Amino acid sequence: MKKFISITSTVFFFSFNLSIAQKKNLDSLIQNINNKDAYIVLVKTMSPRIHGDLANSIVAIGKKATPELIKVLDNKNKGVIAHFILSEIWKDNWKEEICCNVTNIDNEEIIIINGLEVHIKDNILFSTSESLNKNMENWKKFWHA
Repeated sequence: MKKFISITSTVFFFSFNLSIAQKKNLDSLIQNINNKDAYIVLVKTMSPRIHGDLANSIVAIGKKATPELIKVLDNKNKGVIAHFILSEIWKDNWKEEICCNVTNIDNEEIIIINGLEVHIKDNILFSTSESLNKNMENWKKFWHA
């Protein structure tokens, strides 16, 4: 019995440390992502895409990364890429929109990708603070549903 408790304690301690290490890794990855790693493919559908090792590493972590990504959805430098990463992680829960409802205002193209209004100017993707905040609230509702 004593040996069983010792083994159980060791397994618990190891898995606890592993999840702390994974959280630190995830925090580090999220600190370094940037909207420059996001792009959109407009063919038959409007598809959010990501590139770069950081974004792909977060996708590999999967749904467990959701709460940490939600925290940066209102960040002007990370909000679009965080939304695209979440869209990739949860792609089975949404449908890509038929291409291409693009609005042009003041040399900016504006499209909606999975609920987020994305502006494109000089091939740079960004979103307004209002859109980022609304999107954050939508993801929070989705996560807690």
